[in-house]
Amino acid sequence: MMKLCLRPLCLVVQTRHLIPARFDGYTVGPVVLVRPGTSAALLAHEQTHARQFWRWLGFNGLLYQVSRRWRLRLELEAYRAQLAVAGSPAALQLSASLSSKYDLDITQEEAYRLLTA
Repeated sequence: MMKLCLRPLCLVVQTRHLIPARFDGYTVGPVVLVRPGTSAALLAHEQTHARQFWRWLGFNGLLYQVSRRWRLRLELEAYRAQLAVAGSPAALQLSASLSSKYDLDITQEEAYRLLTA
């Protein structure tokens, strides 16, 4: 299934392919790839990355790759969007993902504090 979203402008594609195994969603520029059955909360996370693409005119991808600080900033914004949809009980699980999946060199406790600040 494919769906064109206008806010932010992105193409959401449901697929079992092209997504790294450790993720349920992956965004490349304005293209959001999600596994079938993706939650509204995860979709909000991935659409935030598409929004970042437009805000930073694509430079967010370069910053994400070369700077741990920028990677934290970009992921934190996306995880906060996900938390806003999922609700506060999800904060512990989301902080575990944030602290372990992105080479950010932060603890789960630090991730939790940043997410809920």
